[in-house]
Parts: sequence; C-alpha cells; structure tokens
Amino acid sequence: MTTEAELSTRQRNLLTVLNLLQQNDSQSAKNLSTQTGLSIVSINKLLDVLDSKHLIINGFLNTPGRRAKTYQLRADAGKLGIFQLVEIDGKIQITYFLCNLLGQVYLQKQAAKPLESLDYLLDFIKSMTAKQRPDKIIVGIPGVELNALLQISDVKSLQGINLTAAITTATGIDSLIVNDVNASTYGANKKSSHENITVGIYFPKNFGPGVGIVINNHLLHGADGLTGEIEFGTVSSDNKPQEIIQHLQNIISLLNPNLVIAYIEKLDLSDTQINHIKQTLDRKLPLHQNYSLSFDHNFEKDYLTGLIAIGRRQFLHDQILN
Repeated sequence: MTTEAELSTRQRNLLTVLNLLQQNDSQSAKNLSTQTGLSIVSINKLLDVLDSKHLIINGFLNTPGRRAKTYQLRADAGKLGIFQLVEIDGKIQITYFLCNLLGQVYLQKQAAKPLESLDYLLDFIKSMTAKQRPDKIIVGIPGVELNALLQISDVKSLQGINLTAAITTATGIDSLIVNDVNASTYGANKKSSHENITVGIYFPKNFGPGVGIVINNHLLHGADGLTGEIEFGTVSSDNKPQEIIQHLQNIISLLNPNLVIAYIEKLDLSDTQINHIKQTLDRKLPLHQNYSLSFDHNFEKDYLTGLIAIGRRQFLHDQILN
C-alpha cells in the first residue's frame, strides 16, 4: 500500500480536495481554495482531473447577483460491498450491504446462519458479490489484522488467517478488513475542521470490550496496530457498571477527548445504573469539564456508517493512484 509520504504533490492535493468533498454536500472552487490554501487556478486544474476520472459532478448555487458553480462527490462513481460482522446472542451474524459511495443501500441481506467457519464466510461473500460486483469489499470484524494475519479475534475459526488475501483470491475483488469498534467510532465522529478527539468503547454481551480512537478525523492504530485492545489493560471487575467506570475514567483522564461514546445497549443496564456511572465519573474527574459522554449511540448504525466512510476513502485513494 502506498503511504502518504510516497504520494506526489498532485496526488496529495487531489486527495485533500476529495476529503473536503466527502465532508460536505457540495463545495465551490473558491471554498476549496480557501480551505486548502491553493490558488483558484490550481483548484480548477485538480477538479478537471477528478472530473476526468468521473469522481465528481457539477452543480450550481444561486447567490445574490450570480450563479456559482459547485462540485460534489459522484455517488455512482463506485459500489461498495460491505460485510458487517456483529455479535448477536453470543454468535457472530453476517449482514451484507451493497451501496454507492454516499451510503445509499441498494441491497441488504443477512446470512442464513451465524458465522461458523472461514469457508462459510467466503461462500457467503462470493454469493453476494457474484451478480452485482462491487468495486471494493469492506469487511468489519471483531478483531485485528497484524502482520497480514487476523489475530485477537472473537471468531476463533478466523484467527491466524490472512483474511484480506483469502477474500481477494476468492472473489477477484480488492478487499479491506476493518476493526468493528474503529469503524463505529469513525462513523460516529463528527467531522470538524477544528481539533477533535472522539473515543468509542463497545461492550458486547459475551466478549471483551474494545476501543476506537479518532483524532482530527484520523483513526489511531498505534505502533503495532493494537490501539484499543484494552483486554491487555489492568481493568478487571465482576461488577459491570464498575468495569465501565474504570474504563471510561482511564480514557477521559489520558486522552481528554471531546466526545466519548459508550456502546452499552447489549448490556441492558438500567437508567439508575447509567446515572450512577455518570455521577461517579463527575466525582472522580472534577477537572475534566469539556468532554461529552453519550450512551445513546447505536453501535450497528455507527458501525455501518464507519465501514462505508472508510471504504469510500480507500476507494477514492485507489482511484487517485491509478
């Protein structure tokens, strides 16, 4: 995979413009120039390249005295095949979504049975992508790929597997593996031009919790790709509210985030227990006043939003390199 350091100046500028277009419904050349610091002439040349690659479409904005030309990401420039693996009642269920670059879903299909083996997953992926081939496959998993092998996974049958290579070989379609909590946190993160830190912590019912960290709209993976694997931390408690308090206290005190999302819907905690968590954190962290703590986000919705956004960014990145 090409790193940012290996990109040419033009490629980096093209990706910068695309990233701005992803964050807004439409942009004028003037707005893009202001946000990037590039001249209008340079922006227009970049827009011409994106147009030649069929990645953007034109529109117009009526303003007093004139009609300004605008640009936006082309929804049908590519199709994403999203496979979302989620724990339901102690088992991993697979749901497929075929969507355009803006997240409009053309097809949604749940596997007939929970995930039981690598062969079952590959067969489901092949069956879903055979007739309407997506341009890219994105698979969200409760686990982490390290050194090209899936590790620390809640799905024991997939551990030690080069899942990216297995899917690409089976389908002939470029694939991307994304950690589930990274995806949900990225999906929930409110994109902002200002400094912004969002942390999501997910508590499944039958597995250990995981954390995702997004800083200035960039996922934090860590030196070894292990950021968020809090099972290696020191928190341990048979009392679930107390465990949640300890995790949240560590996250808030160390990262001082703008937003913390606790995905606890699978734990069936009462309002009294949630209020106890909030009040305890207020008492233990009296100096931390500027963070927002949310228990209301839906994990699966944010998860899907994040998979689409991450898949779109990677697809557009690939288009610029080709």
